[in-house]
Parts: sequence; structure tokens; C-alpha cells
Amino acid sequence: MQPKIVSIVGAGGKTTALRALTRALASRRVLVTTTTHMFPVPPPDCRTVLTDPAPDALLAQLQLPGAVCAGRQAEGGKLCAFSPALLTQAAAAADTVLCEADGAHRLPLKLHRADEPVLPPQTDLCLIVAGLSALGRPIRDAVHRYALCPDWAANPERLVGIPELLYCVRETAAACGLPKKTMRVLLNQADTPALAALAEPAATALAAEGLDCRIGSLYASPDLLHGWIFSE
Repeated sequence: MQPKIVSIVGAGGKTTALRALTRALASRRVLVTTTTHMFPVPPPDCRTVLTDPAPDALLAQLQLPGAVCAGRQAEGGKLCAFSPALLTQAAAAADTVLCEADGAHRLPLKLHRADEPVLPPQTDLCLIVAGLSALGRPIRDAVHRYALCPDWAANPERLVGIPELLYCVRETAAACGLPKKTMRVLLNQADTPALAALAEPAATALAAEGLDCRIGSLYASPDLLHGWIFSE
């Protein structure tokens, strides 16, 4: 059965992944929203953006084909989460819900507080994104909330390598608290053959742990997610 509610977490391409899936699902009734904070996804990726919509107006829009980006007004032009009750109503009306459920301050990797990520309880599948642009950079410049790891807090100039990348992905998977069969891991930003080759040991290790993991570049191949998540 295809997933109805897809949550996107991690760092290094969440918004790009959200937009790519939104475009791929253009013929369906799709709700694009967040449980934390996100910038709206405007046309042409979404058919319309609704801020603080009345429930009836939101549900009416979700009867029409195309993606609707919606949420409550937040600071800085962002959207924030609906009430759980309204999200449940909207999810029932839509064919598919794409939910950005994490924040990373535009860094390629992330660690999580105890209250993160914020997955809708009805999540069917969770896409974990990790950015390969972190490799070779100091941890303090590449990992959001790096200080949550005591070793990294003590040595923030340490460079990100494959072990650090794996630490972040494993930590994210554990923070999601979902069965591994309901998670997908994209090692994103493999924008050169060298970066893709460098990431192979990480993908192999995660696959051995039961995580469906792929290496790719959403910049070069924005269509790589749809078949993986919705058709296979």
C-alpha cells in the first residue's frame, strides 16, 4: 500500500525533497504542511498557499487536484503546525500528505533534542535526508545542534567523515521511533561521482542495519524520490 502521510526529517535537502515530491504528485490531492516551521511552497510547485485557513476552506481546497501548502502563520513569513484535530481532518481529505517535520537551519546534518523530530502520529513513511556536503567540514559548521554529542561539543573543529555522517543518520532514525521498514534514508548532495563513491561505505552500513538507503543528488535528479517512495 502506498504511504498516505510522508514525513521528511533530517538535513541537507528536506525542502528540496518536499518540492520534488510535490511536483511529482501534481495530479493528486496533496497537502503540504509542517509540524514545526517551514517557508511556504508557492506556485508553481503548489497550486495555492493557505495561511490560517478556516477548516471548511482548507477541506474544500483539498477536494481539487493539485498540491495545497497550508499551515498557521508564524514569524518571518513561515508557516507552523495546524492543531492535531485539523491535521487529522485535512489528512483524511487529501490523497497524500507531505509533512516537513524537522528543522536544521540550512545545515547538512543534524542532531535532535528530545522533542524532535515532530512526526504526525499517523506517519506511514519517514524520509531521512542527510547532506554529503558536510564531509570534510568542521562539525560546528556542518551539524545543527552538534553540542548534543558531548564529544563533538568538546571538539567542534573535528572534521565530518563517514563515522560522523553515520552517527547523525542513526541518531535521526532512533529519534523517529518508527519501524525501520517505514523509513527511507537519502544521502543527498552526491553532486559529483567522487562524493557518491565516498558515501558508499555509509550506504552499505545502513543497509546492513535494515535501513533502505540510497545515494543521490536531488539537484541533478529531482525525480529520484517518487518511484522509490510511492511506486516500489
